[in-house]
Amino acid sequence: MLKWQTPQSEIGCVSYVKEGLAKEVCEEEAVKKHKITLNGLEEGSSYSYSISSASLDIDNTGRSFTTLHKDKDKTQYIWIIGDSGQPGPDQLRVFEQMQTFMKGRMLDLWLLLGDNAYRSGTQKQYNTALFEPYKELLKNYVPWAVNGNHDARRWAFYDIFEFPSEGESGGIASHDEMFYAIDQGDLHIVMIDSEESDLSKDSELAQWLEKDLKANNRKWTIALFHHPPYSDGSHKSDSSYDSRGRLFAIRENIVPILEKYDVDLVYSGHSHNYERSKLMRKHYQDSSHFDKKLHFVQESDNSYCKALAKTPYGGTIYTVAGSSAKTGHTKLKHPAMPFAFGKMGSVVLEAGKASLRSSFIDIDGKISDSFTLYKKETCL
Repeated sequence: MLKWQTPQSEIGCVSYVKEGLAKEVCEEEAVKKHKITLNGLEEGSSYSYSISSASLDIDNTGRSFTTLHKDKDKTQYIWIIGDSGQPGPDQLRVFEQMQTFMKGRMLDLWLLLGDNAYRSGTQKQYNTALFEPYKELLKNYVPWAVNGNHDARRWAFYDIFEFPSEGESGGIASHDEMFYAIDQGDLHIVMIDSEESDLSKDSELAQWLEKDLKANNRKWTIALFHHPPYSDGSHKSDSSYDSRGRLFAIRENIVPILEKYDVDLVYSGHSHNYERSKLMRKHYQDSSHFDKKLHFVQESDNSYCKALAKTPYGGTIYTVAGSSAKTGHTKLKHPAMPFAFGKMGSVVLEAGKASLRSSFIDIDGKISDSFTLYKKETCL
């Protein structure tokens, strides 16, 4: 689906081409907010496209997209940004350092961890914080996003984005745009709105999450949501007042479901810093109850192994990456998150056949943290 807006009502059209075969789809009536679905696309295929508008001069140079695929042998590169909605030179430097790190390689997915437009998630703020700085990236990639507390202050988030609530992009249909899944290759990615969803143990989210993860048979499983279960950054996961207790609810009600079904990686934002755990499990209380001998599955700093067969509570690595445009006042002393930096940056996740490698590229282009997760028949 392609969406755009024009200053006046008009009929919009999308032309798209694959291997020389061109098609065009036009709306039936004039509108300002345009939404066109392209049906019959082939999986794992690349298309060039253009958008026509009578009232808006649209730059169609270099517009193309590639549909989701099932190739389990293909290495994927995924850009993950959190709290990226503060426009300015720092936001652009973080973007540029990712491009430098990629050395001309193409991304496969682009994931956003919430607070995508400061301060209140208005349409105007999305224009300056997302559509302008990332305009070239948006020509080629879907911005798979979750809602943040600043996004939720206004109406724009769910008006701008259209999410696959009926399982169109993978997983079990949720019938709710606030939580959905993406399948590509051997990756299963769960996207959760932790700001406006009911986070109770018997909520529709919890019921869907259990069904979806139980049905998942892909090697790698990743979950994304805005509020981190563990953080001692600009937001504190020990504080019941932070975001009205949502960090508590995530840790106590949602994390146990993720770990029960052997989710490998969890990424969150909200705290404007970078924090990362080791492979861990079953820490559902505040930080005073954390015991590294009990909760850390492996003591390595940057290399971890899990069994190929999904095992309940086999271990999960938690990452906070909420510094893609700003940093906040931080102590960074949470015992479950020993790798922590008060630096701006973003994450590139390299998902291969045998391993996941996550790298935090800071605003100066340094890889401040990285780790690799392997899966084998047995881990010695």
